[in-house]
Amino acid sequence: MKNKALRAAGMILTIVSLGFICYRIARLDLSDIKIDFSVSSVLILLLALILQTFSVIILGILFARNVGKGTGDREVPLKDAVMVYCRANLGKYIPGNVFQYVERNLFFSSYGIRHLDTVIASVLEILCLIVGACILSAVFGDFNVIREAAESYGNFIPVICIIIVAVLIAGIFVLKKKKKSLADIAARIGERGGARLVIIDVIAYTLILLLMGAVAVISYYAFMVPGETQVEPLGLLGAYIAAWLCGFVIIGAPGGIGVREAVFTLIYINTPYLDTVLALSVLLRVISVIADIFAYFVAKICDYYPLHKKD
Repeated sequence: MKNKALRAAGMILTIVSLGFICYRIARLDLSDIKIDFSVSSVLILLLALILQTFSVIILGILFARNVGKGTGDREVPLKDAVMVYCRANLGKYIPGNVFQYVERNLFFSSYGIRHLDTVIASVLEILCLIVGACILSAVFGDFNVIREAAESYGNFIPVICIIIVAVLIAGIFVLKKKKKSLADIAARIGERGGARLVIIDVIAYTLILLLMGAVAVISYYAFMVPGETQVEPLGLLGAYIAAWLCGFVIIGAPGGIGVREAVFTLIYINTPYLDTVLALSVLLRVISVIADIFAYFVAKICDYYPLHKKD
């Protein structure tokens, strides 16, 4: 019942966020957005797409590493694991976000890997991404821009904090409901490296998020017009990762669609860059979706290729 309520709340927030985006798009002053679809701009966007695709594949490799080995030290083929991860990753666009976790569990259990180990890999992924996003948002955030946004929309901050806390509490209840106690998880993590494993994961996932933020900055260069005042690149990186975090933690928002774009836009609501950031947020969503699809096909091709490799 609680899970259904959270999913419903997430979907409502997604609809509201999409409504906000549509409202902003309707008021968009296209004359202020100068997109030059030159060869250089297209190459910049292609680079952004490649980097985003690469980040998804690396996430699959990290997940497979954290799951570990099956019964009798049975190795899970890395290519198979990454392919399944990338395919399951497409399930995040289905309301509820649950299908991606179900498919991962079913695949790894076929190799004799305990369900607890797959749960741990998922927990590490989620927590490390949240920690990494918080770190990068704090380090690269443009606090002048954030302060101006908070002055106008400060009431949203407590709401966002409450939602994040509610999601974390719900996660704990779900673990307990499935009889996967935090003590069992902590003990298993201790067996597999303990603090060292967690620290390495935090660093690795933070670097992946940094790569995603770099995609936002690189994509922005396709909008830049020489001689005009530009958005501060590092601040843009921090803002995008903060927006990504909000979309990531909202249960029920398929792939964070709407939520990420709304938060990204709200951060720049009182700046002259608002229209450009809104257009950029839509472009980044398109890049993200295409990259998720590309990552699956790349992993699928890499998994299939050895069958036809010449002796």
